[in-house]
Amino acid sequence: MGITSFIRRKLKQKKKVLYVSKKKQLLELDFELDKLSLFGLDTEFDWRSTYFPILSMVQISTFDKIFLVDCLQTNPNEILKKHLENKEILKIFHSARSDATVLSNCVNAQTSNVFDIQVAEKLISNSQIEAYGKIVDKYYGIKLQKSETNSNWLRRPLSENQIRYAKEDVNYLIEIYKLQRKILKK
Repeated sequence: MGITSFIRRKLKQKKKVLYVSKKKQLLELDFELDKLSLFGLDTEFDWRSTYFPILSMVQISTFDKIFLVDCLQTNPNEILKKHLENKEILKIFHSARSDATVLSNCVNAQTSNVFDIQVAEKLISNSQIEAYGKIVDKYYGIKLQKSETNSNWLRRPLSENQIRYAKEDVNYLIEIYKLQRKILKK
C-alpha cells in the first residue's frame, strides 16, 4: 500500500459527528473547544433573498470530531464569539472572507487568527483561487459531492445529503492546513 492510499484510507475513517441543537450540547462543544489550539470551520447560510444573512449551520472540525451546530434550533452566538475571537486558537477556513462576514453579521464576532486554505493554495500553486473540492482532490484524490451547495439550508429536517455535505465541508481542513503549512515553510 502506497503512502497516498494510506492517507486516503486514514482520512476516510469516520470522525465522530455530533449534531448540536440543544443548550447541553452547546456546553459540550464549548468544553471541547476550550481544550484546542486549532479547529476547522465552515458555515451554511441563506443570503439570497434577505438583506442580512440567516445563519443555518456552523460546522466545526477537530482532529477526531465534527460538530454540526444547528443555528436555527439553538443559539450558539456566545460560545462561537468566545472561540472565534480567541487569538490563541487558530481557525482554519476555506474562503474565510464570506464565512467571516456572515459570522460578523450573525454572531457579532470578529474572527481572529485565521488560516485560509484557499489563499494558501493560491500562493503555493501560483494560480487562481480554487474550490474546496479541487483542493481536497489535489492533496488526497478524494472527489467530494458538492450537490448541496445551493440547497435550502433553512428547511428542517436537513436531508441526509445535506448532513453528508456539511460534514465533508470541514472534514479535511485541518489535514490540508498541515500539508500547506509544511509547503509554505519550505
